[in-house]
Amino acid sequence: MADAAAAEAELRGRGVEIVRPPVKEPWGLVEMWIEDPDGTPIVLVEIPADHPLRYRPGI
Repeated sequence: MADAAAAEAELRGRGVEIVRPPVKEPWGLVEMWIEDPDGTPIVLVEIPADHPLRYRPGI
């Protein structure tokens, strides 16, 4: 996900309940939690531009 804050605003605007708003975790990723209609957890993840996962040599 490119921008967790924008995704949160869009989802709220569509009536989706946000279980946990975007939070930058100690490991550097931004996570937001929602649930599907059956209650299955869904984690949306933003990888910041300066995070090591953005650099993948050989790919």
